[in-house]
Amino acid sequence: MTNYRRRHRSTQQAGPAFRANHQIRYPEVRVVDEEDGFVGLMSSQDALRLANEKEKDLVEINPKANPPVVKIMDYNKFKYHLQKSGTAKPKTEKDKTIRVSVRIGPHDLEVQAKKIEEFLGKGFAVKMQVQMKGREKAYPHVAEEVIHSFITLITVPFAYIQEPKLVADSYFATVKSAPKK
Repeated sequence: MTNYRRRHRSTQQAGPAFRANHQIRYPEVRVVDEEDGFVGLMSSQDALRLANEKEKDLVEINPKANPPVVKIMDYNKFKYHLQKSGTAKPKTEKDKTIRVSVRIGPHDLEVQAKKIEEFLGKGFAVKMQVQMKGREKAYPHVAEEVIHSFITLITVPFAYIQEPKLVADSYFATVKSAPKK
């Protein structure tokens, strides 16, 4: 009988963890105020007292510095901005991938070539992949023929970033639009 282990989600937060207020236990810290102005070197208790007077939190920013750097700020607002900045990043794609099989039909290959031309027109680099599965791996010359016929169907001017090359179980080629003269 086999015992299966269950995977439990980790309770730790993703991303850097910042110590705040009473979690900071250094004898001396470098204190920075809300406007990034240097306040001075002081004990952690004095820095915490100063933060409490301003009704703010004391947050450890750089624990590796000597002495560690702490900042007087609103900790909840700081965490909120960190969370928002991590999720609100726009996804920037620099290249596209078109993946086909060695069994692809001629018309389907033409459709994919049109899609590559569209991507090249928009300025993307395009990675073409002809993937082999199972017994197809015994005949890599078939995949090579498919990728060469795939490349000949592209009518817009292009330049190779990577020539057709066999890597593991796939043939890859990467192209970009050719510079205009």
